[in-house]
Amino acid sequence: MSYTYTELKTSIKDYTENQESSFVAHLSDFIKSTEQRIFTTVDLEFFRKNVTGVTSNGNQFLAMPTDFLAAFSLSITNSTSKIFLQQKDVNYLQEFNPDGSTGIPRYYAIFDYQNFILSPTPNAAFSSELHYYYRPQSLTESKFDLTLSSVSGTFQAAETITGGTSGATTSITSIASTPTLEVIIPSTDFTVGETVTGATSGATGTVVSTSADTTKTYLSENAPNTMLYGCLVEAYTYMKGEKDIMDLYNGRFVESLGRLKDLAEARENTDAYRSGLPTRPRT
Repeated sequence: MSYTYTELKTSIKDYTENQESSFVAHLSDFIKSTEQRIFTTVDLEFFRKNVTGVTSNGNQFLAMPTDFLAAFSLSITNSTSKIFLQQKDVNYLQEFNPDGSTGIPRYYAIFDYQNFILSPTPNAAFSSELHYYYRPQSLTESKFDLTLSSVSGTFQAAETITGGTSGATTSITSIASTPTLEVIIPSTDFTVGETVTGATSGATGTVVSTSADTTKTYLSENAPNTMLYGCLVEAYTYMKGEKDIMDLYNGRFVESLGRLKDLAEARENTDAYRSGLPTRPRT
């Protein structure tokens, strides 16, 4: 079993027996919240990236990537060697260098959601290299092609479009060739025959068809139950559902989350017939 975005939305609606429009509009929020909960609980260390940059002379801050979750290492290179900085708490850095003295950085900390802080403050432009755990693309960012007819005006990439009947809202990621638009799949489905309107361009067109949703992510393929039960917990919290159902789905989510941790840590099992074979259950 695995899920595309469309399939997971359908499962959430089926399990909750809820097709109400305001509920459906929040399906993407349930999915993103579940993904965030998983990524902050389980260290899936194969989601690693390296990025290089340059510190600024006299500037104690270094921008972090927008998809940053956690750091494995941060290093700088001076004229003679590569120096790995030690990660500390912001308070430690403030106590270590209360007057903001400059020098070759030895420590770093996460200052806010956009920046690291270095100490001492760099006294030169040092090359930096960050090895980090990144946030993968969300299942809610899946795309499909929206084919239109009777197009009036010119749609623009990145603008928001809205369905006149369904109320579905999404953004255009690219325009391959009019009348086909590549868009992020919305929480609410477009209706064939309805008119869509561009918020910026004012262009309009009639929906003829949408292409199949085939995109899957690591979690939707390897942890489908974790995704489903996490989304159901979010959904029943939104609906203020019955406690026994909430407890049931939360229990299943926690259980499948534990199995995902086993998968991430690649725990090995040995018996009379197997030696050092990792058990990798679907979660």
